[in-house]
Amino acid sequence: MILKHFKQILLPVDVRIHRNALENISKAVNRYDLKNVVVVTGIKTNEIAGITVEKLLTSSGECRTNKFIVKTASREAAKKIEQEIRGDFGDYDAVFGVGGGKILDVAKVVAYHSNSLLINVPTNAAHDGIASPLASFKEKGMPISIKAASPISIIADLDIIRKSPVRLLRSGYGDLVSNLVEVKDWLLGVQKIDEDYDEIVASISTMPAMLLLRSAKELDFRDFDYLKLLVRGLILGGLAITMYGTSRPVSGSAHKFSHALDYLRYGKGTHGEQVGIGTIIMEYLHQHYYGKGDWELIKYSLEKILAPTTAREIGLTKEQMIEALMHAKNIRPSRYTILEDQNPSRKDFEICLEKTGITK
Repeated sequence: MILKHFKQILLPVDVRIHRNALENISKAVNRYDLKNVVVVTGIKTNEIAGITVEKLLTSSGECRTNKFIVKTASREAAKKIEQEIRGDFGDYDAVFGVGGGKILDVAKVVAYHSNSLLINVPTNAAHDGIASPLASFKEKGMPISIKAASPISIIADLDIIRKSPVRLLRSGYGDLVSNLVEVKDWLLGVQKIDEDYDEIVASISTMPAMLLLRSAKELDFRDFDYLKLLVRGLILGGLAITMYGTSRPVSGSAHKFSHALDYLRYGKGTHGEQVGIGTIIMEYLHQHYYGKGDWELIKYSLEKILAPTTAREIGLTKEQMIEALMHAKNIRPSRYTILEDQNPSRKDFEICLEKTGITK
């Protein structure tokens, strides 16, 4: 059987990224013949979109809903919802996740454990978790990732996402542009330790970032055209994870740096802000050792959208930056990156931070 050499990939069958996209909610009821639906949302996101989604789901009179408002996103929150559903709601056809990344992660876990359809309605674009089959939580101050459901449908209403805090959009760009350096890390793994590689998946990961980077001088995520490119790119990043089967296409040295900051509990940056600064650093290292990359253009694009590009902007000192970079070399060492390849010294990092202007 040749099929054993292939892998099964669960990809969405319906992805909408445009203004007034919530109008597709009613169509989803008919398309998937939905009768009983669970809506998972947050306190703020319920006001932003949850109430509207619930009204659209029940407008035909043929679909009933049970809404859960999550106060703190965690595995425990997902487990509590699952228990309440089993006790009071019975069987259900789909889970609608309505909110930011943390809320969507809870919805993913609930859908995964119940083997239900997952339909995601993001209210911001802060990172690439919208479409990924992974859920991320913090436990004991440390980030963890667990297997979760892949969405069968994504309804991204640009009018809603555009109204989200601009800091979250900047964070999303930081996460997206990091794909450029993370794939360079992946290629190092291919060259140095004979890792498997998928050119198509790598292209899906990097092309949206390349497209935005080419427009660095005009970047403005309050512009619907650029906003659509950002949201589409983040969704494609999540699909790259689904297609490859791991986070390798979107997570390398820049993410190791961000995880190190989380582990050390340093700074006040969002995930995307930390990864964005990490991308400048790791792109510099790739350029320094291999002559590949353009850290100055990446830094310029982040500055253009007013995303942080210095340690001070996310509450970090020079010493904390260096400590985090040194610690990053200890995080998931089996994932080969520029950190494993060159094993930069403390002095190397000091020079990098000075030349990139991240610490002054």
